[in-house]
Amino acid sequence: MRSLVHAELLKLRSTRTPAGLLFATLALVALTVVMSVPKVGDKDALQPLDDPALLVGTVGVSLAIPLVLVALLGEIACTQEFRYNTVTLTYLGEPRRSRILLAKLLAVSLSSLVVTVATLVLSVPLSIGLIRSREGEVVLGADFWKLAAAGPVVMALYGVIGVAVGALVRNQIAAIVGVLVWMLAVEQVLIQAFPAVGRWMPGGATDTLLQLGPAIGLDGKLLPAPISWLLLVGYAAAAVALALRHAPRRDVL
Repeated sequence: MRSLVHAELLKLRSTRTPAGLLFATLALVALTVVMSVPKVGDKDALQPLDDPALLVGTVGVSLAIPLVLVALLGEIACTQEFRYNTVTLTYLGEPRRSRILLAKLLAVSLSSLVVTVATLVLSVPLSIGLIRSREGEVVLGADFWKLAAAGPVVMALYGVIGVAVGALVRNQIAAIVGVLVWMLAVEQVLIQAFPAVGRWMPGGATDTLLQLGPAIGLDGKLLPAPISWLLLVGYAAAAVALALRHAPRRDVL
């Protein structure tokens, strides 16, 4: 299994797409931080500069962007095999297809840790610097450390879901478009317009775990953290179970 995971990590490192996505994501992270910290005297901000939770909200919003990246990385890890017709060689090297899928799950989970660390290294100092430069309040309390601990786990779960979706859909364009539409449009609309429904979706659970309620105007309308953890882990487990059950049995061509 170790050699299979190493091979999958090599596939992710040796192609340009993951690196390009990472740099583009980090650029968006920086832009999001700049836009999330309110200006001096902004009375309409959901989290004003004197809000002790401003740092948590800003970093949480910055972590929400790379979630799309790791989901796409998971899909790419599977769908690129079919797009470039390398899946046959992969299965000849390891005929047990479930092991290949498990190796992809582990490789993307490890890669998601790199994305999380890169995001935090960029967003935390930038957020602190901007808040202080605008005479805001910076608090590195318990909520911040809970966010820092939850970030890598949430990111890994999204990577796992991405792998499962890629294994089930296999068509790269369809998988990527589907996830982008779901994460950036469908979930966002439902969470904002119908929070009683949206909070039960993966995005709603993620908003709770990243403590985004105050930052997106839904403070008190999201599920508690323990339920959100169970919900998001349940979604990931269900997706992996479906992928392990159906993907290895399908024809390669």
